[in-house]
Parts: sequence; C-alpha cells; structure tokens
Amino acid sequence: MRNRDDSESAKVIAFVHHKGGTGKTTSCLNIAGWLVKMKKKTLVVDLDPQGNATAGLGVDRNTVDGSIYDVLFGQKDIEETILETDSCIHLAPSSLDLLATETHMAGKVNNTTIIREKLGKIEKYFDYILIDVPPGSTLLMINGIIASENIIIPLDSGIFAYETMETLKTLLIDLDEEIGVQTNVMMALLKGYPISIFDRGPTREIKKLLKKFLTANVTSDVRIFTIPFSRKVYKAQMKGKPISHYAPHSGVGRAYRKIAKEILTIDD
Repeated sequence: MRNRDDSESAKVIAFVHHKGGTGKTTSCLNIAGWLVKMKKKTLVVDLDPQGNATAGLGVDRNTVDGSIYDVLFGQKDIEETILETDSCIHLAPSSLDLLATETHMAGKVNNTTIIREKLGKIEKYFDYILIDVPPGSTLLMINGIIASENIIIPLDSGIFAYETMETLKTLLIDLDEEIGVQTNVMMALLKGYPISIFDRGPTREIKKLLKKFLTANVTSDVRIFTIPFSRKVYKAQMKGKPISHYAPHSGVGRAYRKIAKEILTIDD
C-alpha cells in the first residue's frame, strides 16, 4: 500500500446511530464517493455485521479473503483485508462473524480501543477513513466512536429525531465519564421523506429543534443538512455504486456533494 504524498494522518469520521434505518450507511457511502471524486483517498470501514456498506460498494463478503472481524482478533493485518472497489473507494469489509464480537471481546484487555489501534497503522495511506458503526450500544459501536475524531449523526426528519439526540447525548456523556473519551459531533444529517409522507414544514421544524438542542448541548459547531428523498439512492446501491458515481447531478447527488465539500472545509 503506497503512502500519500503528504505525511498527515487520515481524518477519521464515524457515522453513528443507536438504531437502524436512518440512512447511516447510505450517507457514509455517498460521502465517501464524493470525497474520492474530489481526489481524496478514502477508506470505508464496515463495522456492521449486516454488511450493508460492503454490499453497497458491490462487494460480496462471502468471497473476500479476510474481513474486519479477522483484524479485530489478530488473524490478519488490516492491510491484508482492504479492497479497492470499482468506484475507487477502499473498503475494509464486514463479516457475519461480527455478530459474535460482543461475546468474544468481553474479556479482552483494552477492548474499546482495538479499532483505533488497528487504524493507527494505516492512517498515513488515506486522506479520510469513514467508519460505518453498527446500531446499538455495543463494543463495536464504542470502538468506532473512540477511533474517530469526529462523528456524523444521520437522523429521521420525523418527530423522533429530537428524542434520538437526547439518547445519543446520554451515550456520549457516558463515554466521557466512564472512559474519558471526548467526542466531537461535526454534523447531523436529516433524512428526507417522500412529499406524500411529510411536507417540508415538519422537516424545517425538526431542523430548528435540533439546532436549538445542539447549540445548548454540544460544544462544537454542528452543521445540520437535509438529504432529499430519492429512489436513485437505492438504485445506485443495487448497482454497487455511491450516488456520486450513479447520478451525480440529481438533487440527492448534489446534496451529498455539498456535505462532502463542507467536510473538506472543516478540515482545512
């Protein structure tokens, strides 16, 4: 694996939510796609046993020679598992074996910092490392958060978005108090719905509530973006491509491009 021209370490960002169905994996892959288009060498780490990020990049995890599970338990070096996908996004693939991680990791020393340690060996090769963190307050989720400099929180634009932020706030406070890990929430992404389900009014109202909550409870300057609903996203995933490589000029394609550009601005 070849070093980048500069000596800076990769920026590591975790996509975090305690439940599924919020667009976490979708946002991770589509932002990764645009970062690659912007000439940034990008790695996606699929920590979710469901393996949606792996499948969403067109990779059949049943055919790969090694996964992030093998890395966690010292069976392979992380460099041995990384693949370059057709969209030029690099991937550390998932495995169904991750379902047993909680049991196998429970008695290990420093079991919350394994991913951070493993990524430290390859950060010099990438500009960005995006971690698709599994839902639930598990050791895998905590590993993903601890390994990251920044967190992006994808949210439904429904009435439970505010409640979700309260739950995540409690989790992040617990991490700070119990392990001494301070987290930086850099963005919240509101997933849009078809106009027949919600008009724009509720989404705008939720956005205002979130802004108020984040201003009061988070020290960092959190950006809030709305992702428009589009079936093109799901069609792209069926093709194993991010939206940047499938329908870059669509409304949802432009929305993710704007977010990726903002990430570059934040890190400049």
